Amino acid sequence: MRISRTSNYLVKPILIILALFSWSFVTAKNQAESDSVNILDAAQQIDIYIEDGLRAEGLERNAPVTDEFFVRRVYLDVIGRIPTYDELTEFMNSKSENRRSELIDSLLNSEGYVSHHYNYWADVLRVKSRGRRIIMASYQDWIKESLRENQPYDEFVREMITSEGYVWDDPAVGYYMRDAGMPLDNMSNTAQVFLGTRMQCAQCHDHPFDKWTQKEYYHMAAYTFGLQAQMPYGKIPLSKDFQAIQRALVQKQVKQGVDPKEARRLAQPPPSQRRVVRDLVSPLTAQAAEVKRDLKLPDDYQYKNGRPKQKISPKTPFGGEAVVGKKDNPREVYANWLTSPENPRFSKVIANRLWKKTMGIGLIEPVDNFMDDTVASNSELMDYLTKLMVAYDFDQKQYLRMLLNTRTYQSAVSVDTPEPDETYHFQGPILRRMTAEQLWDSMLTLAVVDLDERVGVEPGMMKARQGEASMAKQVERVENLDTAQAYGMVHRLTDLETRFIDYEKEYRKLLQNATTEKERKEFRKQYQKARSQKNQAMELFLAKLNGEDTGALQEALNDPNSKDMARGMSMGAGYGSESDALSEKAKEMRRDPRWRGMSTGMVRASEIVSPAPAGHFLRQFGQSDREIIENSNDDASITQALRLLNGETLYWLTRQNSALNIAVQKAGNSRRRMDTVFQSFFSRLPTPREQELMGAQLQQNTKAEKSRGYRQLLASLMNTQEFRFIQ
Repeated sequence: MRISRTSNYLVKPILIILALFSWSFVTAKNQAESDSVNILDAAQQIDIYIEDGLRAEGLERNAPVTDEFFVRRVYLDVIGRIPTYDELTEFMNSKSENRRSELIDSLLNSEGYVSHHYNYWADVLRVKSRGRRIIMASYQDWIKESLRENQPYDEFVREMITSEGYVWDDPAVGYYMRDAGMPLDNMSNTAQVFLGTRMQCAQCHDHPFDKWTQKEYYHMAAYTFGLQAQMPYGKIPLSKDFQAIQRALVQKQVKQGVDPKEARRLAQPPPSQRRVVRDLVSPLTAQAAEVKRDLKLPDDYQYKNGRPKQKISPKTPFGGEAVVGKKDNPREVYANWLTSPENPRFSKVIANRLWKKTMGIGLIEPVDNFMDDTVASNSELMDYLTKLMVAYDFDQKQYLRMLLNTRTYQSAVSVDTPEPDETYHFQGPILRRMTAEQLWDSMLTLAVVDLDERVGVEPGMMKARQGEASMAKQVERVENLDTAQAYGMVHRLTDLETRFIDYEKEYRKLLQNATTEKERKEFRKQYQKARSQKNQAMELFLAKLNGEDTGALQEALNDPNSKDMARGMSMGAGYGSESDALSEKAKEMRRDPRWRGMSTGMVRASEIVSPAPAGHFLRQFGQSDREIIENSNDDASITQALRLLNGETLYWLTRQNSALNIAVQKAGNSRRRMDTVFQSFFSRLPTPREQELMGAQLQQNTKAEKSRGYRQLLASLMNTQEFRFIQ
């Protein structure tokens, strides 16, 4: 994206006379004295490096940013949304000399920081709420909790690399489950995200543009290859027991004189029984476990440094050695090497990533394609930031706090985005368009009072959490069964499954022959009920075999109109109360007078399933589909403008109980109301010319005309470049 300097409506002229030597950066009073000195010294040193670089190029810093622009920018950069009108006025009315630093600290310690930075890491890690035969709500919650607790970055990464088991027991294992069945791809992603090294090409051949060989890639992948994410059905102990029973049946018939081939045919379970076994065992496959398997070079390996099918041992491609002893877990050895302060790429990559997130462009670009000959735009500064990251013990908040307190960050933005082959010297941050998540959250900030309190009620995530809880409960129940109990249960459910298969065939015919959407909708409803009843039958058997009280389950199973029926298997003993609690929380939120008439989908982007469903506002405005690392985009389009003009957001803003309307009603006279609207959108007062245009729009004769003029004004403000950009 290249934006012309003539777009002066994006960045207003800033007429401030302030000598550079008088600029001071002071941290908030509630910070420990040692931290304050560290941050102050570090921020000043960064500005010195930037100033030296600018002087060498004959350039000057951009002017210091005004409070109005600073407050909007820092809210968007730290918590991912614009400030509310009340938050803006509270900051502007503060008499504290350190109010900028105090605001930075407040935002870094807020729940909004968790929400916004979760969105960032969800894009980088390609987080999905649902994987192959698995739900991963716990993985999402773990990322948020890591941010909430300010877990050091190296520990965050180490926990993912060394994780195993079920996601509800060890949520970090979602990192492996995301790439279930693709261990080599997972290693590529690990190297790209955490080491800034793109080794994907070396998976199939020596890298054509970098030094990595295919053999080096396999050496690296050998550290984690022993972890199998998504266990095959055949490796589940209960499944092995069933196979042993089948073999015993074959042998028995062979002993009775039956031809072996015919004996195998007779012992083959019918499709309905195989489906029952699959449904019973499937949740047990949703785990990552160490298995005994060796990584070997491909069959078509063609280089002289190895041979096809050669066994490969773990070995690092650069840095210190990470030798795996006989009693060592290879992944733990690898994790220690990867996250070590002695591994310069690890600390440099995260230092550069967070610099780009704050300033808009990295000192090294791309942030995930480091090579031996890669040179930062300011090498001394990059080295200094890398050392700071280690000195701060990989504390992301401390690192961000330091960056946000620099004169460099608190400068006016540069309107021209440098081309890929241009070097940027950081006269100020780069002008950026809001991400899809920032725009969505900012629109909701104008529409919803106390937006950050609306958590845990989005229908898609509620369903995901209930589904994951159901899987966890089924695993617990199945693991408590002995083989005889499980085998007997399978036989008892086979008849029900046979009838359901026959019903499925009939259902498909009915659906195909339906002539109206109403008919199709009714058939789908009936099918969902039948499938739920079948699932609950299995749940009932499992609960009984585990000695649980099954009264509620039996009642739901016998009542075809039961609301619990629609939950499928989400009402298991021990989890029904959790499911009910989630539903009750949503009901309470709907009853809250602050949010009357607002859907439970009106929540921050971090509360919505990942990725958002196709057609959702977030997807239309560039949210990643979570298939490729950092696959989001901020490209503008006509459909986006049309959605802002005619979509749900304009309706939200004009509701009587919208946050914007409440603020406007409190403002009093027309002039103050116009100021309130502008400050709510842009954090600044309107210019005389803007006041004139706004007044002409709102000064209508009838109430209907005034209402229409107000809607048109809001639609215009939503579609301005100034609203959608971070200045």
